[in-house]
Amino acid sequence: MKSKLYKMLLILILMLQVWGIYLMYPSAGFVSSQLVVLGLFVTTGLTAGVFCMMFLLDKSSSSARMYKRELEKESISSTESASQIKVLESKIEVLEKALEQALNK
Repeated sequence: MKSKLYKMLLILILMLQVWGIYLMYPSAGFVSSQLVVLGLFVTTGLTAGVFCMMFLLDKSSSSARMYKRELEKESISSTESASQIKVLESKIEVLEKALEQALNK
């Protein structure tokens, strides 16, 4: 999860380096209103990207939690079945001993 956030931050820094040149040193072709529009586009794009990544990270973490719950349920059910098998084996042993004692008498 942290590695994805670091990748997002790295991409953000690279984008700011590329677009920052145009924002800091406008050429004669850029007008201040165009710079404002460009700044709004960059800000909107970054905000949308952050929200999309937050949604994807939340979705992946929730699916990981669901998978963890399934694993816990499987381990509990396997433990329960193993204990039931042990109980049945002990009952069979008791019945076998009782049958042997009844046959011996």
